Amino acid sequence: MHFFNSLFDLLFNFLSLGQWNLTLPDWGIFCLAVFIVGFAKAGLPGATIIAVPLMAMILPPKISVGVMLPIYMIADIMSVWHWRRYAERNYCFPYLLFVGLGIWGASFIVRAVDNKTFGLLIGWAILILLLISLLTEAWGKRTQGKNASDAPPPEKPSLAISAFFGFSTGLISSLANAAGPIVSLYMIVSRRNKFQFLGTVAVCAFFMNWAKIPLFVSLGSISLQTLKLDVAAIPAIALGVLAGFILAGKIPQKAFKNVICLLTFLASLNLIFR
Repeated sequence: MHFFNSLFDLLFNFLSLGQWNLTLPDWGIFCLAVFIVGFAKAGLPGATIIAVPLMAMILPPKISVGVMLPIYMIADIMSVWHWRRYAERNYCFPYLLFVGLGIWGASFIVRAVDNKTFGLLIGWAILILLLISLLTEAWGKRTQGKNASDAPPPEKPSLAISAFFGFSTGLISSLANAAGPIVSLYMIVSRRNKFQFLGTVAVCAFFMNWAKIPLFVSLGSISLQTLKLDVAAIPAIALGVLAGFILAGKIPQKAFKNVICLLTFLASLNLIFR
């Protein structure tokens, strides 16, 4: 036990984690947020929405999104490796090109606001995304309720649809790292099955998050200090991904969705009114 305590202290000091002045409950929230990211990336896209306000509760909003991005990227790598054979890459383009335009547009917004205003933006963005998520679920139930003979065959989304969802994804993802519901809605519009959905979302998220690195570094949201915090998050990411792969199919979707929506709503209100 003494050996493990010494090893923990060594890593804690090496990663300079004390500079964040996080309390034990704060570290609990941090680990929970990271675990949720891994769990969502592995099997429940869109559930990452709750991790964003949780992280912003313990870190300054602009810093929190910078800490979250590498966490997303690590989880993306694991998710792409697992679901890659189901990905339909022709659905990623030109969608990803418009995602890039959304990221570019977001750069003008994030440079013009302070931490408090940015927190309000994240809070309202999350509330809007929550509404989109609920509409997505309702739309999915309506689609699933159709007989296979009545439903038209899946077609690749039009350029206008790809442009709308791509730009919205890039914009909201850059502001709050929480565009999962928008991507989910895009996949529902495309009428992909579960495995095609997971594989395509994983590939799109992978490229999108890598594209945001220059913006986040230029804004100071990502730095050597935030990367050290990301290194400390790797065990929780791995546990979340493993739990997602193993347990996602066994958890009642409706119950999980209701809990996520409630926690997201409360956490967003905290960001808006704090």
